[in-house]
Amino acid sequence: MTTRTIIILLVLLGQMTTLNAQTTARERIEQRRQQAQQSSVIPAIRGEQPSVNREEEIANARWSRIIYRYIDLTKEANTPLYHPVTPTAGQRNLFAMIFRLLQEDRIRAYEYLDGREEFTEAYRIDFSGLVDRFGIYHESENGTIRVSDADIPSNEVMGYYLKEAYYFDNATSSFRVIPLALCPILFRQEEVALADTRYPLFWIAYSELEPYTRRMPLMASSLNNSNTTSVDDFFRKRSYDGEIYKTGTPGNRAISQYTSTPEEMKAEQQKIEQELLDFEQLIRREGETFSSPPREANRRSNRKSGGSSSAASQTMRNRRY
Repeated sequence: MTTRTIIILLVLLGQMTTLNAQTTARERIEQRRQQAQQSSVIPAIRGEQPSVNREEEIANARWSRIIYRYIDLTKEANTPLYHPVTPTAGQRNLFAMIFRLLQEDRIRAYEYLDGREEFTEAYRIDFSGLVDRFGIYHESENGTIRVSDADIPSNEVMGYYLKEAYYFDNATSSFRVIPLALCPILFRQEEVALADTRYPLFWIAYSELEPYTRRMPLMASSLNNSNTTSVDDFFRKRSYDGEIYKTGTPGNRAISQYTSTPEEMKAEQQKIEQELLDFEQLIRREGETFSSPPREANRRSNRKSGGSSSAASQTMRNRRY
């Protein structure tokens, strides 16, 4: 090999090294830019948390019903909440967002208790305890816990428990459904188990997630990628496919606890769904009746008979489900 050839090879090697270094630097700069954007957006969002006391609004409603659903992310309607499994190109799924918000102490999570939810400081979980309990790989440095995107167990969160409130809104005389709380469920294969074991992770009040879900984009259709919405719209429009597993009752029992066969359980779920649908349709019919301008003849008839609207209101008030 001549001296000239050696010199040419050294020059080419130096150019390749420089190119790789520049590419790496550009990647680092882009990562820092994206992180800075996220950091600047999140604090601004936090200040927008709603001040409406939903619990009080529901408690004062003339009619309300608490419903618990299981949202299976393997169902087609629910897959938008699951993808992308690993954060890529600035996109992430719902659990990855929740995980980062917990890590940054921007939202509060509470222990999953069998049969009830306790949103109090006594049951609040800390992030370090969460990653230790579920074996999530992390590194600690000067008291700061670091978890890479690849180590967030988004692929193992295959479902959610959703707590909803169905109620009659006194202020607007309308039927409303709102999400109250969300619980991610981790699925893991145990050595001694034939099927995956479910691990409900924690409960989060939806009111704390709402400022973030409102701004989190979601691909609403696999056939039209331009059809995007937000995670908040996905929940409020009830775009998910979730089966009822419990309702708010004095005994606080799950449907599986008072039915003995899958057929009985399915029939009970269908009965509850029909009751909710019937009440919603009743409210809408009453709303149309009250919002329609009365005819002159009807007004004269009302003056003679008196109190027809109050009778209708009384019928609505006494209706039970």
